[in-house]
Amino acid sequence: MSALAGVALLAALLARPAAALEVSLAEPRENGGHVWVDVLISDPFAPRVEESLSRGMPATLQLHVELWRHRTGWFDRLESSFDASVKIRYDVWTRTYRIERKAAPTLAVSTLDSVSTLLSRPFGLPAGRVGLLEPRARYYIVVSVTLKPLSVEDVEEGEGWLSGEVATKRRSGVGILTALPRSLFDAVRNFAGLGDQHDRAITEDFDLESLFASR
Repeated sequence: MSALAGVALLAALLARPAAALEVSLAEPRENGGHVWVDVLISDPFAPRVEESLSRGMPATLQLHVELWRHRTGWFDRLESSFDASVKIRYDVWTRTYRIERKAAPTLAVSTLDSVSTLLSRPFGLPAGRVGLLEPRARYYIVVSVTLKPLSVEDVEEGEGWLSGEVATKRRSGVGILTALPRSLFDAVRNFAGLGDQHDRAITEDFDLESLFASR
């Protein structure tokens, strides 16, 4: 099938604009020698993303944390960063939604509402080591969150499963959708309402002493 036919097929599978997710941050705190920030995500799934998840398409939530130091007369300095991701997929055999996070047990729930509830709980993420902070310096934390409802890798995995590639380990050739140039794939996906969703939040300024103020 031609690339244009692949575009038409992808557009037929997808539709509707996506609502943007929202991110908010709690005040930074110290725990175990690290600076932590609690990330709260509201409305993680637009209706179109919920539909795609219920049909078995996986989605990935990516979180990127940066610790910055103010510098008078200079550009602010990036002190450290941290990345985390959460994979959401529907298991057709058990009829459950699985939430997978590195170094954490996999959670299984029966409904998308339960998935949204779990993802809406605060994520505690480390931003850097307390020992690296200077006593009189001012800092702030930036958190970027991206929901990737569909990627080329996800489609490759799905096409491989459908063709028997995953089960038999045989190469099945180039798939219809993944044969598209990545830029064209992304353009159609975005137009159809399954493009990446982004949001970004910044904490108020804090210093080393304020991390221990509540104790």
